[in-house]
Amino acid sequence: MELFMKEKIFSLHGEHHIYDLGGNARYEVKGKLFSIHDYMCLYDLEGKELAKVHKKVFSLHETHFIEIDGKEVTELRTKLFHPFNQEIDMPEIGWEIRGNFFEHDFSIYDNGDNLRAVLHRKYISLGEGYQITITSDEDVVLVLAIIVALERIMKDRDAARQSGAIAAGATVTAHANQQEDNDQN
Repeated sequence: MELFMKEKIFSLHGEHHIYDLGGNARYEVKGKLFSIHDYMCLYDLEGKELAKVHKKVFSLHETHFIEIDGKEVTELRTKLFHPFNQEIDMPEIGWEIRGNFFEHDFSIYDNGDNLRAVLHRKYISLGEGYQITITSDEDVVLVLAIIVALERIMKDRDAARQSGAIAAGATVTAHANQQEDNDQN
């Protein structure tokens, strides 16, 4: 199955629409704006919740849980002290995500090393999105929930890098100002 996931351009919380190859809407992802656990839900076109993704608030690892039909199915947990880790395991279901996290190109494999899905970030008319190939129709909801969790992990990493860069820039500026004051005195 081929799908495309596109982020809404003017969304406060990263809402996405998921389309088939014909451009027909198939699914929608919505988040809760002021949620401590950063909830994101996958809905069908009738508004039925198919999956829920939320993150663990206090954790040494980046951890996101996936629930389907009200039951926790798996969690995505990055490894400690590997900020550029290229693999994420989901031992509860025996799956693994491999790929290039900087370029947003991933593949999902099961424990038999069978390909379950391929995800590729690309520009899709006025924005970015994912081109998604899912090898089995049975895996659609789970794969889409995994993509939502991955997107949250990457957005958190981008925000951390940006805040680190801003903090580093502020420190450098403060140091330069202090040096300038010392030079004038």
